[in-house]
Formats: sequence, structure tokens, C-alpha cells
Amino acid sequence: MIRTYLAVSFLMLSALAFSDDTKPQASEAQAQLKAKIENVISAQKLKDLKAGIFVASLQNGEVLYEQNADELLIPASVNKVFTSYAALKKLRPNFTFKTQVFTKGAVHNETLAGDLYLKGGGDPSLVSERLWMLVNDLMRAGIKKITGNIIVDSSFYDSIRTPEARPKYLKDQAYNAPIGGLSFNFNTCTVYVKPGEKVGSSPLVYTDPENTYIDVVNQATTTRSGTDNTLAVNRTDYVKGDLGDTVLLRGGIPLDHKEVRFYKNIVNPAIYAGHMLKTFMTQRGFKISGIVSEGPVPENAKQILEFESQPLWQIIWGMNKFSNNFVADQTMKRLGAEVWGAPGTMEKGISALENVLEDIGIPKNLYKIVDGSGLTRETHVTARQVAKVLQMAYKDFSTEPEFIASLGIGGEDGTMKRRTLGVNESVIRAKTGSLDGVSSLAGYVTSADNELLVFAILLNDPKFKYGKMSTWADQVAASVSKFHRK
Repeated sequence: MIRTYLAVSFLMLSALAFSDDTKPQASEAQAQLKAKIENVISAQKLKDLKAGIFVASLQNGEVLYEQNADELLIPASVNKVFTSYAALKKLRPNFTFKTQVFTKGAVHNETLAGDLYLKGGGDPSLVSERLWMLVNDLMRAGIKKITGNIIVDSSFYDSIRTPEARPKYLKDQAYNAPIGGLSFNFNTCTVYVKPGEKVGSSPLVYTDPENTYIDVVNQATTTRSGTDNTLAVNRTDYVKGDLGDTVLLRGGIPLDHKEVRFYKNIVNPAIYAGHMLKTFMTQRGFKISGIVSEGPVPENAKQILEFESQPLWQIIWGMNKFSNNFVADQTMKRLGAEVWGAPGTMEKGISALENVLEDIGIPKNLYKIVDGSGLTRETHVTARQVAKVLQMAYKDFSTEPEFIASLGIGGEDGTMKRRTLGVNESVIRAKTGSLDGVSSLAGYVTSADNELLVFAILLNDPKFKYGKMSTWADQVAASVSKFHRK
């Protein structure tokens, strides 16, 4: 919980530190920056808009502008700045997650008389290509036939798959994917739908990756050319993922319509991973008699393979560039497991994160962080705290190259690719954040004088829908990029 009296005390100390008696006289350039930023905010004429903004020089630490910089606000995915810095700092950039394969039973003439166990270590980078590589490694283990089952073990993390803090209205969207000690393909699946051969026929449906975990119930039809596309694809709620998921198609797709795709999350990460392992093994020529089920690896089982993830720096790169919520929350739990021991939990991860932040001068209990992704309205931080992490990441050579490289480049890649700031966008590297009522942007920008600046912009207004305020954040960032001292 946020302790109000501590927060108030901190704000009072901050105010004293920058009172009129001690604060340096603002330059004409700073006055111009202040006017530009406040014109952006005041032009909206919104009484409920809360804006926390902080801008400083990375060259000398000088604060160039601040507005409500100590007000606790919802950061949305800018929260990943905290997660990525703590993970790189505590786990180190070349850290890897481990996925293990065990057997229990005798192997004779390339036949395993028993079960094969797949145990996860929280790897968020176990996607189709890498699982195929794991199967290739398994090919060399001297097993071609399995008489038993494939048993999956996700006990390295706790059993909470979807953090309680996530908005309740989120359902089967890919960005709301569950987390788990054993996961595959970000715990998502893509469903492709094409019109059938004639009006009235069933549409053609493909899942990618092709798998036996998802059961497709196709109640949709192909309609006349030129009609509206009313196709709806949803994961049904009544299947809980013990055996698999059911995806239901309804509505109609016109005969002349192009292929459409739907990105969906899955319910049971471990079972999904097990089905995909079985599928890939079968494609590589393995003969498997049993089914996929979930359970712990027995103590007397023999490890035959350990498969390493991509290095953490590469995982963080993808997490921040594309704001992957699944990767962020997986990483937070692994941080907790590494510091406090398995099973990894969100609470353990947040505790480890708090220690990292305290080490750089951000006291505990002056903010509230509840997950790694920021896919929540319960997390509240300040613009100054966000900027502090960015400043420390830049100054620390053990994190600086990988951390900065993970941020989106304005106008070029990731979630910053389509952010038009009205300047040379490539001078900005930043993390974006959007929820209904929230737009945030934080990162680094080169000024008109080629001075490197750090900035954090947190905008909260409950009346606005997803992403509505992003233009205002971009305008503020553009004003910062045009700052010059001459």
C-alpha cells in the first residue's frame, strides 16, 4: 500500500529542495520550453486532465522543466522501464532461462518405455522456431519412440496465470495473454479465415501454429460478394484449458473478401506447450503413443536435455520495442524466483524491483507497482521516478547499451514507428504507454543543440479512450526536442 504520510513528506522535501530561495533562475530558453509545453496542456481545456512531466539534461543533471513531477499517476506500459532496468541490473544482460526435458523409464532400441517430461523455467522466448530447435536437440538424445505420455511441469512459477490487477473486461485478446512457468509463442495463437468456395459454404480456417490444442468450431458462413463482413472469432468461456481451448466462429465473410486474421490468447500455457512439443516431435518422425497431461517431474527422473533461451538483453529488446505484456510479466516473476527462490511470483518480483529502485534513490512506499507490464490501473508512479530510472540506466554502463537499444526509435520501429512528432523523429528513443484514460511517453531525446535530454510524460484523464491523448504526449516531446540554449 502507498503510505500517504510518507508520500506527503517526500513531496514537501522536494518542494523545499526546489523553493524560490534555492532554485536557480530559469533561463530564457527554459522559459520558452515551459511556455511551449504548458500551451500544449492548457490548449486541451480539460479540468480532469492530470499531467506529470519531467525534463532534465543528461549531461549535467540540470532540471529543465517539471510539472506535477511528484504526482502519482498511472504509467500504463511505461512501467516496463522499471521492469527492464531491474531485470538487466539484477539478472545481467546475458542471463538465460532454462527449459528442461526429463525421462522416467528405460530406453531400449530408441524406444522410451515411459513418460517424457517437459519442465519450464519461465522462458518468454520459447516460440515456434526455438521449440523446433529443442526438438532437433532431442533428436540426438537417442529416443525416437515414446510409449508413455508427454507430461508438462509449470511449477517453476506459481499458478496465477492472469494477474488480478489486469482490467476485468480484458478477455481473449493477445495482449492479455496468461503467464506461466512453461509457455509457448507468448501464449497466443493466430486464427486465419478465408471465404469458402461458394456462397453458403463454411469459411476456411487455419490456426498458426497448427496444433491439436485448439478445437475450432466453425459456425460461420460464406456470404454474397459485396455484403458486410460480420465474422466474429472468439475463444469460448466454458472451456477452461485443462484439455485445450475452443475457438468459435460465427457470422459471415463475403465471397470476395480477403483473408482476415485474429490474434487470440490461450488458457493453459503448459498444456499448449506440451501439445506443440508433441506436434513438432511427430513432424520430425517421433512416434508418441500417449497424451499430453500436466504434472510434476518425479524426483528420480533423469534429465536428458537443457535448452537455453535467448539472452535477456534480446528478450528485453523485444519486450520494450513492441510493448509485450506477456514478456514483461514473465520477466518479473523470473526476477522474483532468482532473488527469493522458486516458485516465481509477482509479489517476489516486485519486492526485488523495489530493492533495485531503492538502491538508486527511489524509496519504497512512495509509489505502487503491481506487475511488470503496466496492464493495470493499480500501478501509480511519478514522472520524476520514471526519469530517475532512465537517468540511472544511462549512467550505468552495465545496463546502458542494452537498455537504450530496447527503446523504440521515433518514426522507425516498434510502438514508436507511427508516432509523428513533427521533428526528426529518429532523435527520440522512448517507451510508450496507453490504456483507456492513460497516455505516457518516456525516454531520451537530442535537443536542437545536440544535448541529450531525458523526459517523462504521464497523462491521465478517465474520460478518454485508448490512445486518445498520445498526440498531446508527442507534442510535448517535440517541444523538448526543439529546446536550445543559444
